[in-house]
Amino acid sequence: MNASKSTPLSTMHINILILLSFGHLVTDLTAGALPVLLPVIQSSFNLSYSAAGVIPLLFNISSSVIQPLLGYRSDRVKSRWLLPLGCFLSMLGLALINIVPNYWFLLAVVLLSGLGSAAFHPEASKVSRLASGYRLTTGMSLFIVGGALGAALGSIITAWLLLHFDHQVGVYFMLPGLLMVILFWVFKNKLPEEPRLLSPVIGIPTLNLQTTNSNLKATPISVPVVEKNARVAKYLFPLTILILLIITRSWVKAGLIHFMPLYLVNHAGYSTAYAGSLIASFMLAGVAGILFGGPLADRFGRKTTLVVSTALLIPLMLILKFSTGITALILFFILGMVLLSTMATTIVIGQELMPHRVGVASGLMTGFAVGMGGLGALILGIIADNFGAPNALWVLTLLPIIALLLSLFLPEDKPKEK
Repeated sequence: MNASKSTPLSTMHINILILLSFGHLVTDLTAGALPVLLPVIQSSFNLSYSAAGVIPLLFNISSSVIQPLLGYRSDRVKSRWLLPLGCFLSMLGLALINIVPNYWFLLAVVLLSGLGSAAFHPEASKVSRLASGYRLTTGMSLFIVGGALGAALGSIITAWLLLHFDHQVGVYFMLPGLLMVILFWVFKNKLPEEPRLLSPVIGIPTLNLQTTNSNLKATPISVPVVEKNARVAKYLFPLTILILLIITRSWVKAGLIHFMPLYLVNHAGYSTAYAGSLIASFMLAGVAGILFGGPLADRFGRKTTLVVSTALLIPLMLILKFSTGITALILFFILGMVLLSTMATTIVIGQELMPHRVGVASGLMTGFAVGMGGLGALILGIIADNFGAPNALWVLTLLPIIALLLSLFLPEDKPKEK
């Protein structure tokens, strides 16, 4: 009995992963451009910290809440068309940010860009898993690194455009969005197909072998309701812990790239260019972290890499609290590498906890959990308005302690020898 035709491909398909990673790069340009534009937007519309914090919150919520729903749909119906649509809408919203007449229109186009991101990520994560073969975390890292590189390039390109042109720089981002629409249309028949008749437990064809007159007959079997309930109860606790861990780490990330630029410009007296260089340093380091993080998780175990990286955040954030100038720039680079190194790891853990709902798991990890980072930026803004920006910075500094405690409750896993 040969099940290879209905299981995910056993070999990694680099060309497909590169295409998806490039689409991820384009879609996440907004994630890097928005923090650089935020001080400009705050000044243009005369916004408070709280009102400015609503902007990344809305982007993160709009790019997150709908992701599990789209993931559920992609588990039932092939939705490859979401890939080009997501890239296009993400860039369209970014293109309109600097030309809107008031704050409410600004929120509307930020919402549009976030919805584009929500459309792209679950389907792209699922297809990346299909193209990764047995090296799931490594393959997912190749996909995720495109998003990290896109965020880094988004901040660098936006800072350069603001320096050499007027503030209406978003329109230039429509070009990569249109390019991805063309590329996904050209390569639409090269994307891997979903396997058929997958078991809801371990992701392989489920067959019942019956012997009649020495002949084997393969018939599908159903999973009892009691077994399904037991399986749900088994993964519900670790899945909840994983989501809370990702949310906490996302709050740290959102605080570093959204709150810190406002703090440095408005409270510490640094220039917008310096704040932008910190964001670019963080994002570029994240690219390296993701590339190393996936293979390390495949080699040493996913929980181990998560616990170690989370523990490293505690001293790094404490040192950053008292750092300025080039020291802060170096720390931002190290923090970006450490914080983003486990993005692929958390997605794969979620997918393996829910192998019968890979699209939903991808939406929860890349969407809902990561998207809640915007709530952290809003909370820090409220604390800064009411208790002072330095106190908000202390809250951000101590968040990794909570993340470390959560990581200890994740289920153990064994490193992959193959």
